[in-house]
Order: sequence, then structure tokens, then C-alpha cells
Amino acid sequence: MSRIELDDIRREVEGRKGEILDWAQELIRFPSENRPPDGNEGVAQDFIADSCRRIGLEVDEFTPTSVSGITKHTSWLKGRNYPDDRRNVVGLWKGSGGGRSLLLSGHIDVAPYEPDNWEVTRPFSPVVREGRLYGRGAADLKGGLTAAFMAVKLLREIGFEPRGDILFESLVDEEFAGGNGTLAARLKGYNADLALLTEPTRMELCPACLGAFLGDLTLHGRAGIPYMGFSIPSPIFGAARAIELFGRWQEEWREQNSHPLFADSGKELNVVLWNIDSRTPGEFTQLGIPLITKISWVVWCYPGMTEEEFYRQFERYWQEAASRDELLKLFTLDLKRTYHYVRAWETDRDADAVKCLVEAYGAYTGGKAPVGGAPFSCDMAIYGEHMPVMILGPHGDNLHAPDEWVLVDDLFTLTGIFAWLAVQWCDRTK
Repeated sequence: MSRIELDDIRREVEGRKGEILDWAQELIRFPSENRPPDGNEGVAQDFIADSCRRIGLEVDEFTPTSVSGITKHTSWLKGRNYPDDRRNVVGLWKGSGGGRSLLLSGHIDVAPYEPDNWEVTRPFSPVVREGRLYGRGAADLKGGLTAAFMAVKLLREIGFEPRGDILFESLVDEEFAGGNGTLAARLKGYNADLALLTEPTRMELCPACLGAFLGDLTLHGRAGIPYMGFSIPSPIFGAARAIELFGRWQEEWREQNSHPLFADSGKELNVVLWNIDSRTPGEFTQLGIPLITKISWVVWCYPGMTEEEFYRQFERYWQEAASRDELLKLFTLDLKRTYHYVRAWETDRDADAVKCLVEAYGAYTGGKAPVGGAPFSCDMAIYGEHMPVMILGPHGDNLHAPDEWVLVDDLFTLTGIFAWLAVQWCDRTK
């Protein structure tokens, strides 16, 4: 079958629902956790590579550090380890020529399963309840990865003959502000006329995503035990005041910034405080007032914000707080950047690639495609430097939390959308 119709895709998806769900569950069973500086993606990637070979794709496997010159790139994140089994998998389906190429992409690594108060199931024992597939990575992002692979498998098995190349890839080390796996694939040349990233967008087409700044705010004081009327200001009390000021920063940050793709409720800019620590690295912690208290933070931004402009405002905010606030005056404040800036990105909504995806979504679902900004940070900018990129993924919840789930019906719908997009896009003349 060389000519594929929309009804052919719908019929195939309907007949393969059991297979799609089984493959997703198998993928979730692999504990492919990212625990910086290490990751456990190897066995899951073996499964992905074998699956690609079974359907006849040309498979390339490579570690990020095997790509020449990558460690000198501005997007490279230092401090991660890449043994031989921590590798990307790219499956290539060569087209007959003259058509446009398509890249379907996702990451295989998942957040650690902690905190361990899972109730519906254990993290890597997938279970379906009331239309939801539960398990670590179900939404972020093994559900989307499943739909992408199954779309390619479906098309190969019904005899589609694309003019343009179709690429499917499973990447390592995206979590924890990573990006090195994505960067490696781009620098090795696995790029296309359209990239579709399968992060969980709740079925919204997203030509943009947020950026993320990450760092530590450390309050330095004097350690010891207060006695005989001798007072020692505690940096923990200072941190409590700093937390209030982070809340004020969030309010002001939201008031000062806006973007038309992020106007809906739930897409406001957030500040996340994710760790507080009063231990001095490498030293035993005394039973008393600590020398320091460190607050680890994340601040999100809209496309258009530069790293220089953000830190100019953020550093000034804390400098003024340190000089004016009576409690913070008692400490020395140190603002340090950690990880690296995960850049925001926006793809031109008038690009042919975007229009084709909107059309394919509408045709397959029979409804208007919702378009908006993805209210999270990811590797989108690394793709965007090389090709037009969009994000589209399933409904889900409890990402990076216990009882993560993905909506099963969305996996079927996405399989059909991705397959129909490939049929429409890859037969277009370059």
C-alpha cells in the first residue's frame, strides 16, 4: 500500500490499541531513572533499539561524549557521566527522495521515584485504572515516546512509502536541566524539516515553552551555641525571611512579564524552592546554629528573556533586600547559578511545519487544534537551533511525583495524529 488514507490510519490505530498499551507498559517497567551525575537508561534503550531493528529501521546508538566537539558547545552541561550503556538511540527510515523529513523525539530517562508514598501502584509496575496508565515516566515521557514509535511501526507495516526521511529517537539525560542527549543528536546531524517533541502538553499544540533559571541563595552567618546572654543570629530564620521574599519576587515577576501563548490560567510564571540545606559541604554538622543555610530555587521565564537581563534584575532584587531588610542584614547573601539556563523557545507559528501539524491534528481528531505555550521548560531550544520544532503530548499528571499517570486514550489518538502527520508532511515537496 503506497497511498495511505486517513481512514486507513484510524482503522489501524483501532486494531492496535492492545499493542500500543502493552508497549507503553513494557517501557514503564524499565527503571530508567536519571540520578545525576548518573543515569540508568541502558536496558530501556536496548529495548528501544531492538524494537526499531525489528521494524526495519537503520539504528544508530551513541553516547553524548562520543560526538566530536560537544563538550565545547555552549549548551553542554558539565558534570554528567556517560558510560557505554548510557546512549542515544536513533532509528532512521530513509525516504525515496524529494519529500520533507520528520523527526519524532522524546527522552527515555525519568525522574527518580521518590518520595516513596505511591498508592495506586509501585513506580515501575504499570497498572491501568479508569482509563489512566500509572507508573513512573508514564506521562514524562514514555507515553509520548510510545505513540511516536507506534506511529512509525504502523506506517511501515501497512506499506507506506515516504518520500522524505522519518526519524524516531529516544534520548538520554533530559531530566535535571540536562539536554546533553538532545544536543548530541543534533550535532551528529539527526535533524529534519520538522521536529515533534512528545512532552506531555495535555494534547495542546505548543510552538513555545518556558525557560528556567536555576541556582542557590546561601545565607552565611556565624555558627555556635547561644548561651549566657550571647546571641547568634540563625541563618535558618534568615532563610525564612528569604522565602517570603521569593514569594514577593514571584508576584512581581508575573506582573512584569506576559506572553500571548501563556495567557491561560495555570500558565503563570512560577518560582519553585526545591531544597533547603544548612550543612556545610564536607563538614560534620554541629548540634547548634549552623554556619549557612542554602535555598535551591528555579525561576521560569517566557520566550524573549535573556539570561543577562534576568540576572541583572534578580541580583539587584537580592542586593536591595540584603541592604534594607533588618533580618537579612545580619547575614552575607551569596547568589550562585547552578546547572545552566534551560532556554525558552518559540517557533514561528506561520511556518509551514506548524500549519501542517495543525491540519493533521484537526483532520485526525475532527476538531480544532488547540495552540498555546507549554508551561514547562525542556530541550526545545536545542532542537529549535537546527529546525522548526513543536511539542505535542498526552494528558497526564503527578509528573516527578508519586502515582504519575497518562491518559490511555491520548496514546491512541497521538499515534494516529503522528502517523497522519508523517503521511502528509513527508510527501510534501521540499
